[in-house]
Amino acid sequence: GIVIGGLCPSCLRLAQRKASRIGRLAAIATTLPLAAYVAWSLPPDRTARLVGAASVVLWYVLTFLIAKRVALEWTK
Repeated sequence: GIVIGGLCPSCLRLAQRKASRIGRLAAIATTLPLAAYVAWSLPPDRTARLVGAASVVLWYVLTFLIAKRVALEWTK
C-alpha cells in the first residue's frame, strides 16, 4: 500500500522526472556563468585550468543534486 503522504509508483516516477528536468535547468543556469568566469579569470597555466574545469564540473553535479532534491520535495 501507499503510506500516508506518499505517491503511487507512476506518480513518483512522474515527479522524479519533473524534478530532474528542473534540477538540470537550474544546474545549467548557474554553471554557465561560473564557467565563463573561471575561463576568463584563471591564468593560462595548465594546472589552474584543470582545477578550474574540475570545480565547474563539481559545481554542476552538486547543484543538480541539490536542485533535484528540492524540486522533488516541492512537486510531491
